[in-house]
Amino acid sequence: MQFVAWIFKVFFSLLGLVFVLGMLCILLFALLFGALWSLLRGRKPEVAVVWQRYQDMARSRAPFGAWSKSAPNEAEVVDVVAKEVSDVARPQDRLPKQ
Repeated sequence: MQFVAWIFKVFFSLLGLVFVLGMLCILLFALLFGALWSLLRGRKPEVAVVWQRYQDMARSRAPFGAWSKSAPNEAEVVDVVAKEVSDVARPQDRLPKQ
């Protein structure tokens, strides 16, 4: 009886291994197909875009939880000068006369 149990263990282990390897092959094919499809359309592959965003996000975080002393976004405030427009042309006035 132990021999039959051992056979089942080996069989299901091999079946699981085949399933995992098959899924890896499918995922690799999808990754390569997506990269080639993006390059054919003239775009950056989506995997590269996601990896670049991840690296940018990781770089922007302070190491070991320490905060930087200066604010990263020091923007200059610019006032806007508002003008009043009194003579507004209507759209039908702009049409050519026939």
